[in-house]
Amino acid sequence: MKQKNRFNKYFENENLIQAEFYSLEVIKALIRSILEPLASTNTPSIVFTYLEGIEGIDSLVKRLEYSKNIILRNFNSFEFEKFDVEKTGFIVLNSKRYNCAFLFNKKEDNTYEIYLKLNSKLVCGVYETIKNIFLINYDEKFYEFHPERRENELVNCAVLNIIKQFQESIKESEYNSKIQQNYKTITKTNETLRNEIYASVKQIAHEIKNQLSILDIYTRIFEKKTGDTETTEPIKKSVALIKSQIEQFKNFDIVNLSEKNIKAIIQDSIRMYSTILKEKNNKIVLIDKIPNIEANAFVDSEKFLIVINNIIKNAHDSTKNDDIIIKIEQIETRIKISIINHGQQIDKNNQKRIFDQGYTTKKEGWGVGLAVCKKYIDSQFGILELEKSDEKETIFSLFVPVANIE
Repeated sequence: MKQKNRFNKYFENENLIQAEFYSLEVIKALIRSILEPLASTNTPSIVFTYLEGIEGIDSLVKRLEYSKNIILRNFNSFEFEKFDVEKTGFIVLNSKRYNCAFLFNKKEDNTYEIYLKLNSKLVCGVYETIKNIFLINYDEKFYEFHPERRENELVNCAVLNIIKQFQESIKESEYNSKIQQNYKTITKTNETLRNEIYASVKQIAHEIKNQLSILDIYTRIFEKKTGDTETTEPIKKSVALIKSQIEQFKNFDIVNLSEKNIKAIIQDSIRMYSTILKEKNNKIVLIDKIPNIEANAFVDSEKFLIVINNIIKNAHDSTKNDDIIIKIEQIETRIKISIINHGQQIDKNNQKRIFDQGYTTKKEGWGVGLAVCKKYIDSQFGILELEKSDEKETIFSLFVPVANIE
C-alpha cells in the first residue's frame, strides 16, 4: 500500500498561491528556465528530477546528463512503489550559482498547482522529503552548496508574479485566437462587429500594458538582486517591444524613420534569440561585409527589429542542428540583409503566397506574421522578399536605404 503523498504539506504551505492553477505550457516554461542555465553553463551542481508526463524537454535533460560538472538523478514511476507521487513532479537542485525547489501537482482538470522556492533554506526541506527513495546517500554532495544560506522571499515573489503574468498572457492568447477564428467567418461589411472587436482589443491591450509594467518592475528587482543582466536584458527588450506594438494598435500606419545602425539592431535580435535557438541546437552565424560606420540606414528601429525577430523565429521553426546565417552587405544605395537557413523547403506552389494576409502553413498560425513584416518594410521604403527556397537552403532578403550616400 502506497504512503500518503508527502508533498501535500508543501502545497498546503501558506506561501503557495492558492486557487492559481497553471497550464502545462507554464510548467514547461518553468522547467526550461530552471534547468537551461545549468545546461548552458555546465555549472557544478546536483539535480533531482521527476518529470514523467512532461513531453518536449527530453533533449534538455539529456544535456544535463552529459554535463561533466552536473550530478543528475532523473527518476521514473517505477522508483516510487512505496512513495505516492503519481500526480506530483519535482525539480530539486543545488549549485554554486543558485538553488531551487519546484513541485507541480496535477489537478483533475489538467491544470497544475505549484510550489516554487529559489535561494531559500526551504529547499532543504524538500530534499529531506525525497531522499529516502535514494539508493545512494547524496547528503555530502547536496549540502556542500549550503542551500540554507538565505531565504530570499523578494526573488520568490517576483518570480511568482512573472509566472502569473505569463499564465494570463496564455489565457489572453487563447481568447484572441477565438476572436480571430470567429472574425474569419464574418463579412468585411459588418462594421458594427468590427468596431466591437477593435474596442475589445484596445481594452485587452490596455490590460496587457498594465501587466507588462508589473513584469518590467519585477524584472528590474530581480536584476538588482541577482546582478544577472544577461537574463534580464532580453526580457526588458521584449517588454519594450510588446508595449510599442500595443501602442501601435491605435496608430498602425505611423512610421518613425531615423538614422540607425543596422548591425546594432541585428545584434539585439541575436541576443534575444540566443537561448531559444539552443532548444533545437541551432545557432546564428553573422557574416559582416560592410564597415560599422557605413552600416547606417533610415529605418523605424522597433518595426525593423520585429521583422528580423520574425524571420529568425521562422528559420528556427523550420530547422534544427543548423547554422542560421545572417549576412550584411551593401548593394549600391541599399543595405542588404540575408537570413539563410538550411531546413525545410517552402513548397514551390506556395512561395508566391507567403506574404499574403491570412496565409500560413502552421496548424495554429494566423497568417499575419510575414504579411505584417512586408507592410513594415514597405513603409520604410525597403524591400522584403523570398530570394529562394529549395532543398539546399531558404533565403529571405531585406533591402533598406543607406543613410549616407556620397
